[in-house]
Amino acid sequence: MEVQVAETGPCSRSLQIKITPEQVTEHLDQVYASAAQQVQVKGFRPGKVPRKMIEKMHGAAILEEAKGQLLNRYLQEACEGNDIQPVGRVKVDEAEALEVKAGEGLEFTAQVDVKPTFEIPDSKGIEIPAFEEQANDEDVDNALKEIAHQKRRIQSVDEPVEDGDFVKCDYTFVDADGEDVHTKTGVQLNTRIPVNGVDAGAYAEALVGGKAGEEREMAITFPDNFEKEQVRGTTGKIKVKLHEVMRVAPPPIDDELAKAMEFESLDAMREDLRGRISQEKARLGKQRQEEAALDHLAKAAGITPPPSLVEEQQQASLGAYAQRLQQQGMPEEEIQQQLESSKEEAQKDAERRVQMFFLIEAVAQQQGLTVEQADLEAELEAIAQANSTPEQQLTAGQVFAHLKEQNRIGELQLSLLERKVREFLRENGQIVDMTGE
Repeated sequence: MEVQVAETGPCSRSLQIKITPEQVTEHLDQVYASAAQQVQVKGFRPGKVPRKMIEKMHGAAILEEAKGQLLNRYLQEACEGNDIQPVGRVKVDEAEALEVKAGEGLEFTAQVDVKPTFEIPDSKGIEIPAFEEQANDEDVDNALKEIAHQKRRIQSVDEPVEDGDFVKCDYTFVDADGEDVHTKTGVQLNTRIPVNGVDAGAYAEALVGGKAGEEREMAITFPDNFEKEQVRGTTGKIKVKLHEVMRVAPPPIDDELAKAMEFESLDAMREDLRGRISQEKARLGKQRQEEAALDHLAKAAGITPPPSLVEEQQQASLGAYAQRLQQQGMPEEEIQQQLESSKEEAQKDAERRVQMFFLIEAVAQQQGLTVEQADLEAELEAIAQANSTPEQQLTAGQVFAHLKEQNRIGELQLSLLERKVREFLRENGQIVDMTGE
């Protein structure tokens, strides 16, 4: 076998591999010998079927299988012999056009990506931002306002009509001669949804500012589907008698709201919110510190991510996005448009994720951080408890078996290693106040 290696990028290599006729012939002899032990032909004992008969019956399939075996075997040997450790997808140029024949050599070119080479500075003492961990009164007030906003409902108000309000009213259609044509009673109107035939601007102008008990007028061109045929297409007006102004508004922030949220009082609700908000502020603050440390290291390292890994991550992200859109019932054409517009963002996100993978690995090696068996067992137990119900109590063993069946134990170990690296960077960082920057 002959191998020529060319550097086609910071993390990419091209391998030109030549397999000798002797190597191809030897491999084919082995493949046919194996096939002879498995092929059953009436009149021949196992292993005694003539090769020519096997070639006639199964030659195409055997040659295709042999090609795959040859490519994998000699590509692996070429990488090992040249100290190349492939990552991501390996691509053989024009693999489908390659043919394997006894007595002839086989030449092919493979494109492989390799791990990026980079150095990182000492990961201790990196500047990370300080943060306020405890919730303040403003935080709690804003949370209460958001809860009240989510509980908003339509209710009567003793105020003039505002944009977006509803009104209960009676109204009468009047023709150009001032004669009443048709009357509707107990109707509910909205300032943003005009009566058919009335200009939207004139409609809103007529209602906004009105009060219960007042009468308002607006011009109308009777539509072609108006109830009274004799006035269709003509002009007239509508006389509106306002009875009640209604507005979608949040409820008061008081004990009644708190009790609706299953708290004894507003004070108890405020205290609960203060604790929850403090926990979330601490979580987000720690996350920002970790991200700041990782960004600092990534910038210093200048990691070039292997293209095939980036592409895999990008396609996985877009695939998951497409699945979510399908579940929402979006038409296929619109899904494709959304995917096309999301490609650039997905590309950037994929590049960062791949960079972070190698960066996490580098920090772990620098600081001797590893995932121990005790770490894995503790995480499995935590997952089991989090997913247990009174009806079904899961065990760590069941979680392990499930993840192993889905081939996700490695994914869990990587997640635990990343958590350790993040905690290390945060706990060993130098906290500084960056608010003035």
